[in-house]
Amino acid sequence: MAEMTDAELRQPGDVARELDISTSTLRRWAKEFHPYLSKLAGRPDSMGGGVGTHRRYTDDDVQLLSRVKVLLDQGLTYDQVVRRLRREGAPESPESEPREEAYPVVAPEKRMDSPTVGPSLVVVADALRNINENQQALQNSLQVNRNLLGVLIQDNFNLKEENSKLRDRLLKLEQDFNQVKRQREEQEKAPLSAAQQKELQSRKGCLGASFS
Repeated sequence: MAEMTDAELRQPGDVARELDISTSTLRRWAKEFHPYLSKLAGRPDSMGGGVGTHRRYTDDDVQLLSRVKVLLDQGLTYDQVVRRLRREGAPESPESEPREEAYPVVAPEKRMDSPTVGPSLVVVADALRNINENQQALQNSLQVNRNLLGVLIQDNFNLKEENSKLRDRLLKLEQDFNQVKRQREEQEKAPLSAAQQKELQSRKGCLGASFS
């Protein structure tokens, strides 16, 4: 496949906004899952000359990181995500170094005098790995809850703003109504002018003549 030009590559800030994550999270994901990313995204320091050591991402990189985000949002740890990507057949870069798990299984030490030392180390390593995976799952769950809380806070803020605007409109309507009411009462209480009295008398005279 032909190499992409600088103009076709994605900037970290653009990718982070598309994935709705911070640039530091994007950088951490690029390090954790570099075997499945292009060299310029996963290991830019291994690129010689030209574009330098800044990370750039291809469309395939963004697609894979989107899948990573979905899996992490489901509560999977980094190690579990790697295993899932392998099962799903995600291609690995042939030149990438294998990713080390947080707590790899320790093989039994054959030269130990006691035959129980090796299996004990395996149990300890398994327990540590499980603890690490649980902690990672908890962190992912907390991140999801923080995102949800942010949405709720923003919705609550928008609702308060709409309520404030509605109160202002109701207050303005009430003020207008009271003003019209006062004007009408003042007009009813005001004495009739001479012209108005003359017109009223004229109307009374016409009314009397019609019944005579």
